[in-house]
Amino acid sequence: MYAQDYYYDDQPMFGLGVGYNFISIVDNDVRPIELSFRYRINNEHMLQLYLPFMQQDDLYKSKGHPDMELIATSLDTEKRVYGIGLDYDYALQSYMSLDFVVGLRVEYQLYNYRTNLTNNYTKSDTELNESFDATDRTYRNKKTRNLITSPNAGFRLRLNRFFIDAKFLTSMLSIRGDVDNRIESRKYLQSNIVSTTEEWTDHISNKFKLKPTVMMSISYFF
Repeated sequence: MYAQDYYYDDQPMFGLGVGYNFISIVDNDVRPIELSFRYRINNEHMLQLYLPFMQQDDLYKSKGHPDMELIATSLDTEKRVYGIGLDYDYALQSYMSLDFVVGLRVEYQLYNYRTNLTNNYTKSDTELNESFDATDRTYRNKKTRNLITSPNAGFRLRLNRFFIDAKFLTSMLSIRGDVDNRIESRKYLQSNIVSTTEEWTDHISNKFKLKPTVMMSISYFF
C-alpha cells in the first residue's frame, strides 16, 4: 500500500499558484503579486512559470490657507509592474510532508512609476496692495527594465494537493531605463501671467543592486 501511494505521489503534476514578496526589490513599496503555472516533474524537481504584476494608485491632498502660509498640495502617484519569470527548485531533503528546497529563479520586469505633484500658493498683502496666485507642477515618470536573478532556499509543506512554500532569496537586480522630469511654474499677477517650463531626462544605465528577500506562495495541483 505504501509503495502504491509513493508511486502516485511521484507522478508528474500540474498546478496553479499565487505568491507574494514581503520585501521590495525594485523600488520603495513595490511588492507585486505573482500568478504561477507549475509543473511538478517528480518528488524532487519542480518548474514554475510565473507572472508578477502590480497596479497601485495613490492620491494625497491638503488644503491651503494664505493667512497661515499653508500651501494647497496634491500628489498623485501611479505604480505599474508587469513581468515574466522562470523558477526551478530541487527538494534536497524531505521529512514526511516537509521538503527543504534549493533553487534559482530568473525574472524580467517592466516597471513604471509616475508622480504628479501640484502646489498652489495664495498671497495677499494689503499694505503693499499686492496679491497673486501661483501654481507649481512637478511631473516625474520613471520607466525601467529590470532583470532579477535570485538563488533561493526554503521549505515546502505538502498538504495533499495544496503546497505552501516559504523561501529566502538573494536577489541580484540589474536596472536600465529613463526618468522624464518636467517642472511647470505659473504665477497669476494682477496685470499678467508669468509661466516657465523646464524639462529633462535622466538615464539609468545598468544599475546593480543586491538584496535579500522573503516570499511565500500557495499552490494547488490537479
